[in-house]
Amino acid sequence: MTDTTALPSRLAGRGLPADRLTALDSEPVEARSLPISPITAAGARTAGWGLSDLWLPAVVLREDAVLHNLDRFARWCAGHGVQLAPHGKTTMSPHLWAAQLQREAWGLTAATAAQARVMHRFGVPRVLIANEVVEPRQLAWLADALAEPGFDPVCLVDSTAGVELMERHLDSPSRPLPVLVELGVPGRRTGVRDTGDALALAARVARSGRLRLAGIEGYEGVLPQRRDGDAEEAARDWLGRLTSLAVRADAEGLFAGSDEVLVTAGGSGYPDLAAEALAAMPELSRPTRRIIRSGCYLTHDDLSYERSSPLRSEADPDPLRPALSCFARVVSCPEPGRALLGVGKRDVSFDIDLPVARSLRRAGGGAGEPLDGRVRVVELNDHHAFCDTEPGVLETGDIVELGLSHPCTVFDKWTLIPVLDSDDNVVDVVRTLF
Repeated sequence: MTDTTALPSRLAGRGLPADRLTALDSEPVEARSLPISPITAAGARTAGWGLSDLWLPAVVLREDAVLHNLDRFARWCAGHGVQLAPHGKTTMSPHLWAAQLQREAWGLTAATAAQARVMHRFGVPRVLIANEVVEPRQLAWLADALAEPGFDPVCLVDSTAGVELMERHLDSPSRPLPVLVELGVPGRRTGVRDTGDALALAARVARSGRLRLAGIEGYEGVLPQRRDGDAEEAARDWLGRLTSLAVRADAEGLFAGSDEVLVTAGGSGYPDLAAEALAAMPELSRPTRRIIRSGCYLTHDDLSYERSSPLRSEADPDPLRPALSCFARVVSCPEPGRALLGVGKRDVSFDIDLPVARSLRRAGGGAGEPLDGRVRVVELNDHHAFCDTEPGVLETGDIVELGLSHPCTVFDKWTLIPVLDSDDNVVDVVRTLF
């Protein structure tokens, strides 16, 4: 096969420079689920393959579900008066970033400076690094990036020690680096634990010559992500502390160096609670940009976010749809009630939930039939899934479609992910850059 013409992705939007996406499409990469490897994304899109041609296990995306989720969540954000800076780390896919930016995302969120560098290379105009950057060479890169008028990075601070490190290693930036003071949760990850200490840190940043206080940030996703008991109330209380911090900092004149104030929270589990808190915040002395950072909405899932998202199927008449699944073959039925699938931790997520067996396709072909709990994944090792089954349900050679949980730990395992239409044709592929 000859891959000479880079064809556009059907999923990609117009939110990034087309020439950079085209160049990415022309790079051959190893693709373990495709019939030919290495191959370019452009070549895979035009090969005329279907699901039956893929090497299993194969993680796939459903085109109709991805497009639905992109549009549905954009409407949801507009209706709730918030802007979106989706976590680009979920997919690390420039084509999908372009689709999100086309739908008026304010920018992208990165977890690390290395991710921000990739986003910058593909033309993302604004990147919020949801972490305190203290690596000297990464700060030197940020100083260089600040010299580019078309690129606006923002990062977090949560300590005076971190501020001093940043000031020391930001080598003569052309403009101050915008930073957000991070409010944290006791016992969890980064962020100032006490509101008074956070206010003092904001005052320290406001006096800096190399940093500019741009706003306040927090992440309620470190709290229990449930829709029962007191979980929602705990999140509301913490989000109230976050917005109160922004109000107090503004009252003390700490945002005088900024034209606007960024206040941001909101993962894919509680974006509704974050939007509620941000909307309830009183007007500040400067225009306020209210931003949530959900990323997993793009594919949703069968378990984790289907339990917690406000757009889960039991809570909304137009819910998000699971767009990511894995097809795996039964490789062994060694004893009654036990089947082994040829898929494991190297292929699918397992950090929050084990995969769920959705449907069965017999070895001879045909449409999938729902499994309705007759097969249950109970354990994963590197390349096998252990299943408890009712007698006679699975045979060696059958294909099981698995629904997945937490897409962030699926995308990073695959360099090219086939995109299927409703007839199981491969109509696109998604390239990832982890």
